[in-house]
Amino acid sequence: MINNFRTMLIKFLAFLLISSILAYVSYFIVYKVSFLPNGYDIEAVQKDKISLKSFNLLGTEKDIFTRTFSGDDTWMIDDIQYQVKRQKTSFWMLFSFTTISLFLFVYKVRNGLKLWKAIFESSIIFSVITPLLPLINTLKHINNLIS
Repeated sequence: MINNFRTMLIKFLAFLLISSILAYVSYFIVYKVSFLPNGYDIEAVQKDKISLKSFNLLGTEKDIFTRTFSGDDTWMIDDIQYQVKRQKTSFWMLFSFTTISLFLFVYKVRNGLKLWKAIFESSIIFSVITPLLPLINTLKHINNLIS
């Protein structure tokens, strides 16, 4: 009984360690490397204008553009900044959840679980859809603000 509990505890702690490492790597990729496929990053902010860097599907820089706002529309700068932060959080969650679920999927398949059962038990579909929906809404909102 104690030996069984010890092995379960060791497996759980190993999973927590690997999940933490994957989450930190995802954080580094999004916030430090700025890997944001089809996303935006803030280049410069001034009183009445904001410069945004846009990325293509591969995450490489597409172009930098500056948007100037009139006196009554300067609130849009704060909203764009908020949406870009929200977009980065959604990307971080997407990358973290997906890599952790893929790790669980590989672990379960290697332990002899059937393919479809491993897909459902590792929650790959849920881990992709959950952060993807807010990410899509955020990107649409940023596009509406800058166009």
